[in-house]
Amino acid sequence: MRMLLISLYLFCAFLSKDVLCKSNHKSSRSDGGKIVGGSETTIEKFPYQAYLLLKKGDDYYQCGGSIINEYTILTAAHCLTGISKVYVKTGTSVVGSGGTISVSYNFTQHPKYNANTSDYDVGIVRPSTPIKIDGSKTKAVQLAKKGSDIAPGTNVVVSGWGTTSENGETSDNLMAVEVPTVSNDQCRRSYRTLTERMFCAGVPEGGKDSCQGDSGGPAVSKSSGIQLGIVSFGFGCARKGYPGVYTKVSSVGIRHWIKKVSGV
Repeated sequence: MRMLLISLYLFCAFLSKDVLCKSNHKSSRSDGGKIVGGSETTIEKFPYQAYLLLKKGDDYYQCGGSIINEYTILTAAHCLTGISKVYVKTGTSVVGSGGTISVSYNFTQHPKYNANTSDYDVGIVRPSTPIKIDGSKTKAVQLAKKGSDIAPGTNVVVSGWGTTSENGETSDNLMAVEVPTVSNDQCRRSYRTLTERMFCAGVPEGGKDSCQGDSGGPAVSKSSGIQLGIVSFGFGCARKGYPGVYTKVSSVGIRHWIKKVSGV
C-alpha cells in the first residue's frame, strides 16, 4: 500500500484556518509514494488528477485520486480505511498553492476489499460541493470499459505527489512517470497473491515507479488517455524485479461497482 503519513504544518497554507493547522505532529513513513524516475509536470497535462488529504484519528495521510465526474473522485480502498474526513484538492500542479479544496465525509470502499491481499482495492469519494470542470485544469478522465483487456507492454502514465524515492520526501509539484505493463504470469513471480483484478507495470531494471503517497492515483494509457488502473501497492518503490501493482479498472467486479456507485 502506498499511503503516506504526513506532516500537518505543510498544509496550513492551503487548508485555510482549519484546526489541523494547529497541530505539531511530526511526519513519518506509513505503509504505502511520490513518483520515482519521473519528471515534474503540470495539472493542464493531467487535469483529472486529485490530491487527497485524509484524516485518521489525530493523523493525516496523503493519497491521490482521479476525477471521474463533477461529483466523484476515484481512489484506492486502502486510502479510506479508518478515515473520518477527506480534503479533496483539484485544479493545481502545486500542493501548497492554487486549486480548489472541498471536504468530504461521504466515501466508500468496495464491499469485497481485502486488506490482506489488496484485492478489490478501489474506493469512491464524493466531495461536499461539486467539482467545477473547466476543461483545462479540471477534467473528468475516461475509464476503461468493463471487461477490456490490457496487453503486456502497454505504456501507462502514472501521476501524483508522492515520494521520489523509497522512504524519501514527497513532492510539492505534480510528477509523472511512464512505465510499461507486464503480464500477470510474469508479475506473479514477484507477487504470488496477484489476482485478475490487478495488473503490474514497471521496467525490469527498476528505477521507475509510483511510491509512498501516490496510492489511489491514476494509471492512464499513454496512447488513449483512458484510465486503466489505480495505484495500489508494491514491494518498496522502483526496485529491480518488483513492478508496481495497480487495481484493474476494467475488471468486471471493479467496473460494475464503480458504475453502480457513481453512475460512470
